[in-house]
Amino acid sequence: MKQAVFKPEWYVSPEYAEYERVRVFEKLWLAAGFSSAIRNNGDYFVLMIHGQRVLVHRLGDEIVAYVDACPHRGGVIATAEMGNTRPVCKYHGWAFREGRDLTGVPMGAQFENDAALRDRSCGRRLKPLAVHCVGPLIFVNLDERPLPFEEQFSPELIAWFERMGQTSTMIQLGFKCDYNWKLNAENVRDTLHPFFVHADSFSSVLPAAVETFNQDRMVRLHPTADEDYARDETPPPALRELSFVWMPEFDEGSYWYDGLLRRSLPQDRFVDMLLFPNTNLYSVGGRYYAMQQYLPTSATTFDYRLSIAMPQMLRRFDAQPLLTSIARSERHVIDEDSIILRRVQQNLAAMSQRRFRFTQGDYETPIMQFMRYMGEVVYQESQADHR
Repeated sequence: MKQAVFKPEWYVSPEYAEYERVRVFEKLWLAAGFSSAIRNNGDYFVLMIHGQRVLVHRLGDEIVAYVDACPHRGGVIATAEMGNTRPVCKYHGWAFREGRDLTGVPMGAQFENDAALRDRSCGRRLKPLAVHCVGPLIFVNLDERPLPFEEQFSPELIAWFERMGQTSTMIQLGFKCDYNWKLNAENVRDTLHPFFVHADSFSSVLPAAVETFNQDRMVRLHPTADEDYARDETPPPALRELSFVWMPEFDEGSYWYDGLLRRSLPQDRFVDMLLFPNTNLYSVGGRYYAMQQYLPTSATTFDYRLSIAMPQMLRRFDAQPLLTSIARSERHVIDEDSIILRRVQQNLAAMSQRRFRFTQGDYETPIMQFMRYMGEVVYQESQADHR
């Protein structure tokens, strides 16, 4: 056991949320979505990142991203969350080549009285963002000088992205959560919670994990005097170490559509790719891929985006009813977590101004590494601040 390395204030204070905005969400590569969401010229989807409306847009053969705010008076290129459009502001019709430079202004004489200046853009443009595509995935970076992609994700992880191949079709849904986004990011790194929160959902498909649980039953403890557990004094991990893959054995039997898909990831594994800061990407027996994104909207709320994508099809079939059914099952598991995490948020808020001893288990190393990085690198606090 270890003394907890986190502070309750991290989950409730706007001050810490602002550190995250500047040092994480506007600095690092963020998973944006599956490329199959924007298959055709003009297709787009919107990603809200700390209040900034980011448009991911396929224009010709290129996928671009930009802040969806016209330099005129803040109009938008896209009025829906997903769809097809040209890079033209819907407020006054300003047009932008390839989602970047301003190239056309309707009724130009109304905007510029000086005829000598009327055909000059004077540098007006949409704010472009860095994009990196690998396998079926799109990543974006809001920093003007983004760090190399390979500095954030290891070669092993990038190889898994590439091995996924392209996706054929997908479905996306979103909903709002009234707790801090980090609780979900930490929860998916917690390998023991499924035995208690998802016992009915997972027990039949993770046989090896269940067998381990059955062999390691309840330990009866004797009441003893108060004493402090050891404190984790290891330095915060390197950025690349915060994203990793784990692959528990998985047995879900067979389904009618198995022979219709090119299943490029292991069929007997739940391949879970945990991507720092805010994404859980996983393959369920190679049958489908799911992407969970936790997009903060305040210190105590976030938008939960769930995307389900099918791998390439060997023979085309209408997958939408199947995807809808899968999404419904995934949402059930998410709701099981949310019931607990909502109460955790309430407790952290109550304890943020009080003295309370939290404890963490030795198995929580990935969670504690996540917390150590947030505490020392993002919030720039030392462990001495927790004493």
